Amino acid sequence: KCTPYMKVKEDEQERYLQFWTVNHYVKGSYDTRRDFELLDQEMVKVGTEKANRIFYLALPPTVFDTVTSNIKGCCMAKDGWTRVIIEKPFGRDSESSAKLSNHLSSLFKEEEMYRIDHYLGKEMVQNLMSLRFGNRIFGPTWNRDNIASIFISF
Repeated sequence: KCTPYMKVKEDEQERYLQFWTVNHYVKGSYDTRRDFELLDQEMVKVGTEKANRIFYLALPPTVFDTVTSNIKGCCMAKDGWTRVIIEKPFGRDSESSAKLSNHLSSLFKEEEMYRIDHYLGKEMVQNLMSLRFGNRIFGPTWNRDNIASIFISF
């Protein structure tokens, strides 16, 4: 499903294919704790002893509470840090936004959370390969020696 959005140069086809060998898909529901337990098991299987985790939440505001509670309860890094990126819209109005903010604060430290504008985040996810291979600064760290796997959940 991602292929139509990928702009891969001819001489980078091999690297593109290699990128997909370290990606895994785990099917699940927003509100099923067992699915988050299975996600955690998959991440443990493919991760390293000390692995950091980033959860990018491009979700409707109505499921943030359930998803973040399940992440906190099942999917936090055992030996490493966990970050949660929350894409706007952040609630339906100021009241629901404040309620969601209070909920998140009860689960995560402020330094574990990032709130971003969904238009900025959408483009970045769609161009992740271009970002990686188009910027030499990422070469030394964004490689198979430092990243065991990448999970993109929608």
